[in-house]
Amino acid sequence: MRRSLILFVCALFGLVLKAQVQVSGQLLDAQTGEAIAYALIEVHESGQQTGTDEHGEFRFRVKPGNYHLHIEAVGYEATDYDLVAQEDTTLVFRLKPTFLELQEVLVEDSYSKTQQRKSSLSIEKVKLEDGEGGIGSSLAEVLKKSPGLNAYNTGVGIAKPVIRGFTGTRVAVFDQGIKQEGQQWGMDHGLEIDPFNPQTIEIIKGPGALQYGSDAISGVMKVLPAPFPGEGYSGSYTGIYKSNNNSRGHSLQTAYRHKNQFISGRASYQQYEDYRVPAEEFVYNSFVLPVTDNTLKNTAGKLLSGRLNYGLLKPGFNLRVMLSQYRQKVGLYPGATGIPRAYDVGNIGQVSDIGLPNQEISHTKAYAKLNFKIGNNWLVTDLGFQQNIRRENSRPHAHGFQEIDDNNTLALGLDLNTYSLNAKYSWRAHEFRFNVGTNHQFQQNRRSGWEYLLPDFDRYNGGLFALVEGELDPTWNWNAGARVDYAHMESSQHLQPWFNDPDSLVERSPFLQRDFFNYALAFGLAHNPNEVWNLKLNLARSFRIPVPAELVSNGIHHGTFRHEIGTPNLDSEVGYQADLGLSFTQKALYLKLTPFFNYFENFLYLRPAATFSPLPDAGQLYRYTQAEAIHTGAEFFVEYHPIQALHLSTALEYVHSYNIETGLPLPFTPPLSNLLGAEYIGKINQKQSWSIGGEYRWAAAQNRTDRNEADTPGYHLLHGSLGYKRIFNKLSLRIGLRVENAFDTPYLQHLSRYRILNLPEQGRNIIISLNLKF
Repeated sequence: MRRSLILFVCALFGLVLKAQVQVSGQLLDAQTGEAIAYALIEVHESGQQTGTDEHGEFRFRVKPGNYHLHIEAVGYEATDYDLVAQEDTTLVFRLKPTFLELQEVLVEDSYSKTQQRKSSLSIEKVKLEDGEGGIGSSLAEVLKKSPGLNAYNTGVGIAKPVIRGFTGTRVAVFDQGIKQEGQQWGMDHGLEIDPFNPQTIEIIKGPGALQYGSDAISGVMKVLPAPFPGEGYSGSYTGIYKSNNNSRGHSLQTAYRHKNQFISGRASYQQYEDYRVPAEEFVYNSFVLPVTDNTLKNTAGKLLSGRLNYGLLKPGFNLRVMLSQYRQKVGLYPGATGIPRAYDVGNIGQVSDIGLPNQEISHTKAYAKLNFKIGNNWLVTDLGFQQNIRRENSRPHAHGFQEIDDNNTLALGLDLNTYSLNAKYSWRAHEFRFNVGTNHQFQQNRRSGWEYLLPDFDRYNGGLFALVEGELDPTWNWNAGARVDYAHMESSQHLQPWFNDPDSLVERSPFLQRDFFNYALAFGLAHNPNEVWNLKLNLARSFRIPVPAELVSNGIHHGTFRHEIGTPNLDSEVGYQADLGLSFTQKALYLKLTPFFNYFENFLYLRPAATFSPLPDAGQLYRYTQAEAIHTGAEFFVEYHPIQALHLSTALEYVHSYNIETGLPLPFTPPLSNLLGAEYIGKINQKQSWSIGGEYRWAAAQNRTDRNEADTPGYHLLHGSLGYKRIFNKLSLRIGLRVENAFDTPYLQHLSRYRILNLPEQGRNIIISLNLKF
């Protein structure tokens, strides 16, 4: 009996092995033929990772089927490979040496998994070292070094990404495969994502609505999942200090993997005081107001974030589960939520206190990603739930609500629940690659507080898309696709007493029920005549469905210092877009030009009116409207290594907008700007290195503004940095010193909510960072 059992187990084990095939191979230098040691090979669908040994050799096992391999090595251009594994296979890859960081880039999850040169889209991939995102005041601020990317901020700690001059509901942000939902329509609503967490961020510049939905009409920002950790325990600690506002940040990350399962987690905490500006006064509405001790009152804040991950890796499927919590409390400068008064803004009190007005945000997210094999191909599914709780607190007596108890400080509460489902299936047939998928989202928003901005609403949005890729010949790649979407929105009527007449009852928003249906089309070409030149063209018809805030809002949005009014009969925004790309690549030189042109037949925007709100301390009146518009521009990027250790770069960007109906520019258009960078990396030995760098930011004056929008003067900024790295067996150390705005230059930023008050941005800021990996 015992012998029979042993034979049965051996036979079963043999069947399991036979159900898998072995893939082995070697990585070689394309110029010298030498083996490339310690490179990384990743199987995209299953999440498996392996490295090459000292002879450049690798091996792994998979179930028979179709896979996509990513191959990366330091100092070489990354490459990819479509693997058809039906039997044991041996591969040889020859990688091209390069000094250029941008050439070590692969597109993870755009139209399909492909190299940059084969994609018709303009895509950037930002790689951050562990915890590096915490150096910026927010995650959006970290991206400002890349051409075409910017941040729209409200002081420190509140910012959202800007892609080619567009932000909010025109830029879709995905975290781990789920679209981030945190009231993106609000300009003072930041990203509820821990800035310490991301390691790789993928940016699609231009229309992404085909695969990612209507909110991606101008671009996509994707925080990609971290790779599966290695066997055993690992972790890291990051600490950051910023001198300008005495900011202290700490983040601890740990992971444990045993065979095909892992669990990981991160906890982060930041606390900062009121920030300082290089000014002693500012002028608003002809009044000269003080900035006591160069400090902006009530701009302190704190952030607490936690995240847990579980992963299961199997030959035929892999599962990731994530649960996260993000909590932020940040003060708002008193003049940003009402007309500033000298007695209010001049007395700064304790710089660490978070007084009134302020924002409190709690964002909870649960997410599951399952990739499983169907036949030879893979189905990718993402399921998510988000709860975004926003509290805007202020004193009612300061806003004309004398009848309300002054201890009732909840001015506006917004509770948003979002349920999401995404699915995509990919396969190959006759040299073509196909992708079909669907996205579904249901939202439920409930309001509270004595102030009013937005009614209760329910919203559903769903879409289907299909994409196909192929090759005309080895130098020409093409792609095409189509998408259809349906959306339904229903909002409640809201009646509320007029602020100075408690017995009155006025309709702030009517009952509204709307259905929207629209479609997107896209076609692209990528041409690689040789290994030096790359040309791209992408044409698209895109759309954007109005969000409830654009349809039915009617109230004071204190965080942005204005009264916003929606328009219930708005149509879906429709745009026709063309993106071009031209790049030149040699071992030490990289040039890239990316012009774009967008025509909108009914561009939807928030237009400043020539009047102030009738409500007290409400600021200017803004109304959502639509108009024919043109939005165009270009980015130009150069990277050059005169020697391998010296990195020189320049990133120039320009956006031009034009409202055809008014003959004026569109509001909130970023100015022409250029970022010059230089960095030298010195190697002490195999385990130690140091770096020194500098950046010079020049921004032109923005005089092309909409009616009733203020011009912004140009500015020049200088930044510097020092770094040191060392490896101790299983421990690695990274120390950084960075100085921002080194000359304490006073300047106004056009994309800032405090710009309307003529308040300058942060002054000199010395940032010290420490990272330990174990």
